[in-house]
Amino acid sequence: MSHMKRRSIYIINLVWKREYTYGIIIFILLGFFYGWTAGRPAVKTTKLLPSAISGKTIVIDAGHGGIDPGAVGRSGLKEKEVTLDIAKRLKRYFSRVGVYVVMTREADLDYSGESGEGKLTKKRRDILHRVKIANESEADLLLSIHVNSFPQSIWSGVQCFYDRKVPESKLLAVAIQKSLAERLGPNRRKAQQADYLLLEETTMPAVTVEVGFISNPREEALLADEEYREKLAEAIFYGTVEYLSALESEARPVLTGKVYPELTFPPVTPGTVCLYYATPNNEDLMLTPEIREMPTLTKWKPEEKGVLVLAELLKGPGEGSALLPCLPPGEWVRSFRLGGETAVVDIDPALAERIDGGGASEMMALYSLVNTLAINLNLDAVSILVGGEKNATLGGHIFLAEAVKPRPELSVGEREANR
Repeated sequence: MSHMKRRSIYIINLVWKREYTYGIIIFILLGFFYGWTAGRPAVKTTKLLPSAISGKTIVIDAGHGGIDPGAVGRSGLKEKEVTLDIAKRLKRYFSRVGVYVVMTREADLDYSGESGEGKLTKKRRDILHRVKIANESEADLLLSIHVNSFPQSIWSGVQCFYDRKVPESKLLAVAIQKSLAERLGPNRRKAQQADYLLLEETTMPAVTVEVGFISNPREEALLADEEYREKLAEAIFYGTVEYLSALESEARPVLTGKVYPELTFPPVTPGTVCLYYATPNNEDLMLTPEIREMPTLTKWKPEEKGVLVLAELLKGPGEGSALLPCLPPGEWVRSFRLGGETAVVDIDPALAERIDGGGASEMMALYSLVNTLAINLNLDAVSILVGGEKNATLGGHIFLAEAVKPRPELSVGEREANR
């Protein structure tokens, strides 16, 4: 065999061996990757469109801060610390895909000012400054990060809230809620409407993501864990991306939740009072009626009846009841008066100090009171003053500038009766 021929065969063998070796290496790597990913739950996603994401402007609001710690867990973990950490992680996710992020805060601060006004007045000023930052940014959407809380530790789960007047906000909330459930594990909570000032006053689709209940010991421990916070940020990111991609592809998410636009309260039997307390399940923020015998109630004038109904509500659920009180026991009502189909209730400011810092605590306390008065006195709305002041708040999320209309859809009995 000639020298040239032997050399050609040698080169061919060398090339074949090299390619064979590369093939083995690639095969091993693919096998390793398969073994590493096997058994991991698959996460369903829509087609993610880069054009729907890159170039967008998103406001990320880390709730509370500075003098306002927000809700505080038993271990001393503060809401303001958790929200800021998750907000910063979320910013990194969006920045990597060409999204311009506006942060309402990137340090432990608030925008309440240094005046000597009360805490709740300062809280309103703080929120309105965040609204100003968001609106002036002309952003495409806003994500506000909060931590939930309730006086009892039974509740857990991440939940998104939106303003009912903005359909896109509901679509965004539903998309994020779905992503959170798929990526963090089972969660039967659904996106829900809330009258939060931040959501009402901003001019773009906006969602508040309550990332868990700091009042629940297990979730408090999770919220203190950096790895879990990273998972939360990742899930919120992907839920937002799916919402934007669905809009771009005109495959708008389908809202399958039932709508109850005409719900009304059923009549109350004379000689009884209907009181609303929290439902002890871990699926949604719902109220359940408790019917209590009060034969003498029929003898009183409507205004006097309202005072008695409130006093009865503040006693809490009856003995042996599984329901949960939404308001702490005590004499919190300073005055009560009727004006046609609207009532005016003046609440002791000390009650606002007792309402736990989470949005769930505030919303359930408010509608436990409003729904109870509405059904027993046949009212259209209830104006709530705090220490004689209008436009106040019970917990810093919902501000009471206007009379509050009852929400029958929050009441289990009414929802079932009107199906």
